[in-house]
Amino acid sequence: MNKQILTLACAAGLVTPMASYADIKVSGIIQAEAISYEGADGQDGVTINRTTSPATSFAANERQNFTHDSLGSILNEGPNHIMFDFDEKLGSGLYAEARYAGAFNTSGNFGSSFIGEEAWVGLRTSAFHVRYGTLVGAYKASFEMVDPWAWTSLQTRGTGGGMSGDHRITVDPTGSIVTSDSATNGQGLTNEGFVQGALELGVNFAGFSTTLQGFVDDSSNLDGAGLVEIKYAAPNFAMWLSGAYTQLDDVKNVIATNEDEGKINWKLGGSFQLGPMVTFGLQYEDAEIGAFDENPDGGSYILGSLEVKMNNISVAGWVSGYMSDIDDNARMTDANGNFLDEDALSWAVGGKYHFGKRTMVYAGYRQTDSDNNFRDENVATLGIRHVF
Repeated sequence: MNKQILTLACAAGLVTPMASYADIKVSGIIQAEAISYEGADGQDGVTINRTTSPATSFAANERQNFTHDSLGSILNEGPNHIMFDFDEKLGSGLYAEARYAGAFNTSGNFGSSFIGEEAWVGLRTSAFHVRYGTLVGAYKASFEMVDPWAWTSLQTRGTGGGMSGDHRITVDPTGSIVTSDSATNGQGLTNEGFVQGALELGVNFAGFSTTLQGFVDDSSNLDGAGLVEIKYAAPNFAMWLSGAYTQLDDVKNVIATNEDEGKINWKLGGSFQLGPMVTFGLQYEDAEIGAFDENPDGGSYILGSLEVKMNNISVAGWVSGYMSDIDDNARMTDANGNFLDEDALSWAVGGKYHFGKRTMVYAGYRQTDSDNNFRDENVATLGIRHVF
């Protein structure tokens, strides 16, 4: 008991002077899911390798049930985190600000599972800000506005046909593993991940905002890369244009075949509200980093989403087409040596029940149908989320 009292006293002694000079806000999300997953349906002899937790391999046409999540979303980057925001008024309209966010999972929570996300410091006024540290990528920032299933295993990112993202699945149709884009591994240049060692400058005025990020740390894996977002937000709609670029010569442990070879992602989208009940989104993305078929030429995505709210219940879905730019020397082949196409159609639909503003349960289904059947997958999920 004495040790507990001493610990509390020390903590209070540390926090009290901080609270006297700055506002500290604590927030976070806790989410858990269970899913039923099947990949490359009907492809006998194919091995599917999941590249996120839990690490496992299984026959392609063998349905698997999972509860072990990756930071809260089993099949993709999840939402589970606790966040500390610091804010201090310096005078003359200038504020000092800082944020720390740490991610964790709900199915295997122990010390080493706590992973740092955002960690930055900065200054801001009503129309301008500057930040330095580990940040949410400007390219990633808008994905929640067009994806009604963001942060769940029904989300569009990296799941085939929806949006660019880090890859989860590799396939071995002929004894040769098709690997993910190890050159950048997303690193915040897609719709996933965080940018590290980055300097951010932002301007906002009359609904318009512009965010520019650059990797200024020479030790960064993506030294020299840059991201930009231009957005206009009104009460009933928002529109954005985002881009990400990296020069392959600047990526550590990668030898570029062309001194001028670079990777570019860009997207144009909007989110629109039709009264208090209906929200729909549209987006076009051209991706060379984190593309669905993991080829050097990338491809493009067209995404549409819709969510209808009725009291405590909402029904949401999205549909997306992926058009590959892959050339023949990068294509997979079947057992007869014939080239396999990579275009894909993906969709997801499900329902949410909101107990209030903080807690909801949800269930839904997602499917990807690719011209290359090795990349087919379907997922059913059930989950619960609490926001604080």
